[in-house]
Amino acid sequence: METARSPSRLLRRLCNLFGLIAAPFLSLLPFPPRRLPSFVAVREALLHHAFLRRGLVPRTVAVGPTAASLHFWIPAARRPGRLPLVLVHGFGGNAKWQWERQIGPLSRFFDLYVPDLVFFGRSRSDGEDRSVGFQARCVVEGMQRLGVEQYAVVGISYGGFVAFRMAVMAAEAVERVVILTAGICSAEKRRELVGREGRDVSEILIPQRAEDLVILLRRSMYRPPRWIPAFLLRDFIEVMYKDWRKERVELLKELLQKGVDVEPLPVLKQETLILWGDQDKVFPLPLAFHLQSMGSFCSRQKPYNEADTEENEQDAEIERRIARETKAEQHIHKLLLLGAGESGKSTIFKQIKLLFQTGFDEAELRSYTSVIHANVYQTIKILYDGAKELAQNESDSSKYVVSLDNKDLGEKLSEIGSRLDYPYLTKEITNEIKTLWNDAAIQETYARGNILQVPDCAQYFMENLERLSEADYVPTKEDVLYARVRTTGVVEIQFSPVGESRKSGEVYRLYDVGGQRNERRKWIHLFEGVTAVIFCAAISEYDQMLFEDETKNRMMETKELFDWVLKQSCFENTSFMLFLNKFDIFEKKVQKVPLNICEWFRDYQPMASGKQEVEHAYEFVKKKFEELYFQSTKPERVDRVFKIYRTTALDQKLVKKTFKLVDETLRRRNLIEAGLL
Repeated sequence: METARSPSRLLRRLCNLFGLIAAPFLSLLPFPPRRLPSFVAVREALLHHAFLRRGLVPRTVAVGPTAASLHFWIPAARRPGRLPLVLVHGFGGNAKWQWERQIGPLSRFFDLYVPDLVFFGRSRSDGEDRSVGFQARCVVEGMQRLGVEQYAVVGISYGGFVAFRMAVMAAEAVERVVILTAGICSAEKRRELVGREGRDVSEILIPQRAEDLVILLRRSMYRPPRWIPAFLLRDFIEVMYKDWRKERVELLKELLQKGVDVEPLPVLKQETLILWGDQDKVFPLPLAFHLQSMGSFCSRQKPYNEADTEENEQDAEIERRIARETKAEQHIHKLLLLGAGESGKSTIFKQIKLLFQTGFDEAELRSYTSVIHANVYQTIKILYDGAKELAQNESDSSKYVVSLDNKDLGEKLSEIGSRLDYPYLTKEITNEIKTLWNDAAIQETYARGNILQVPDCAQYFMENLERLSEADYVPTKEDVLYARVRTTGVVEIQFSPVGESRKSGEVYRLYDVGGQRNERRKWIHLFEGVTAVIFCAAISEYDQMLFEDETKNRMMETKELFDWVLKQSCFENTSFMLFLNKFDIFEKKVQKVPLNICEWFRDYQPMASGKQEVEHAYEFVKKKFEELYFQSTKPERVDRVFKIYRTTALDQKLVKKTFKLVDETLRRRNLIEAGLL
């Protein structure tokens, strides 16, 4: 069995390919190989995006009595009826390298939680405990802090030791256990295994030299690479083994001395599955039979034939479950939520969770605290830096000059807003932010927010600063709706606008994806089998520029993106629901900022004032999108449904009404296609 306790199989393929293609040309390079870019670092970045594409998002939680933090990949949205599954990696890398190939298939049936163990990946500790028990406590506590009460756990190699210890210490939480090639055994057996090496085991499992990494590859991979360039081996060691080396050596020594930290080994209460590779050269196969004979892994010992029969029955049940899942999928309509960045897609996604699912529990609400505090720091930084820029470039520059009393305050808050990690709001910092926010120059700058990328949540959070900085602050549902965090990857949610029963309403699976340009390449694999596309267009942004390209008008970007999506061949029979979003901002802005400031709306002529003008402007924008739709749609595609809805993503009643209308439209189309209407 080839495991990812060592570098993944991709490394082997990369090496073999490199050997066939690149090796003959290395001598011709104008620079030595050591100056090549880090292939391993690039691979790390690709793995990061692979996890995002699978609907997982990064989350770090504080754990343990010491200053420890555990980094997880967790589901962007919990799915009803799915068992949470914890995947615990081995000693050779981190969560991403270990489970890259497994997260796709497993995410079909489980909500995945994938932690980096302490001193791996992004998990840290200031304490001195290096035991397997410590690692297990951190993961158990991390799951508690994430609000997950019961789950199954899979552990491979070193992670198998941790999974076993978790099952012992948290028997009520851990429902089932899978142990993959983990040599859990008595102290005597451990000494025997170590004695066979004749050298320090850490030199092999935590290599510092290229030759030691080659030994590790040959030990842990069934088909190791035939040839690996030395600079690539050094690159791998530099990225994967340099950080926390001392602590990892201590972890390994503690493992070899104390094992799972419990002697004698207890019998687990949970259903337990042991998987082993018959070619394993780290923990040889006889060790698996030794474990089975000890009876430590299952409290339900049965004769071989009976156990074999039960295993066959379980296999059959799994096949039946997959068949049921596949059949059930046929009755779920796929909705794709698309649009440019800042169009309000994610707010609508959160509204769906609140309206048609269970909403946010306290743990989920608390997880938004850091996001909301970050929004506050980001906003005040944008305003202060924007005021300085306007004071330098505008003719009436004096009104953008911050008072002398507040300049030092502005510099301090701007510096905090530049950090990657923001401190939690305190009463002292809150008072400083309020003082700067109330400065006349900052208010003048806020009035020019359309050119400064000031987020829509600015006013709301600034008006609620006192509450946001309370020591026991828990975000409200409204706070969560206003919270701005850029969507990366793909997240999904399943719901029914009418009810859970399909007799009263259709069941939908809604996919939300990042809208910024660099995220759109992730859309394409979602385009097949879509019932309807919900396209969000922020109609209030006709006078604003893109966050990622300040030379490009947001409305022009939306126009071009909508046109591109409409022309995709896989959407020829797909219905389109166009949400003209942020109408609440639009109706205030259009009375002050002329609509024809946008190139697409150059031919607009104001006709009235007040509410009449708002309606006139809205109908003009609506007509523009209708024209674009029919220009981009083949004449014979009259069966494709196209509907336009006026929306305000923050208005819960309006969103609920809109989705019920969407449901009625799609149900009617289904009846027409079935010949029942």
